[in-house]
Amino acid sequence: METRLTKSRYLFGVRAVESDWRLFCTLVRFDSVYYGHFKCNLRRILDYPALQGYLMDLYQLPGIAETVNFDHIKLHYYMTHDAINPTRIVPLGPLLDLTAPHGREKLSA
Repeated sequence: METRLTKSRYLFGVRAVESDWRLFCTLVRFDSVYYGHFKCNLRRILDYPALQGYLMDLYQLPGIAETVNFDHIKLHYYMTHDAINPTRIVPLGPLLDLTAPHGREKLSA
């Protein structure tokens, strides 16, 4: 994905399609939950410049940021998986800023 998104703004061209939104759902949760909670901690999305920019690009499209609630996402995962998190401790971080400029509008197909 990193290589593909280095050359293309979205997975299949210059506009977001269903595949982009399906990937967005995973990416938007990854650094805040999957990285620590599920021990997928070799690298964060933040460590992949194209994936991070892509995530920010999708997040910044009109109407999308309003649908993402990081507190709710973290509470859901950390409170409902007793076998993984029996103490139900929910971390405060990470603090993610998906509103910074991403520069991906310059990419063509």
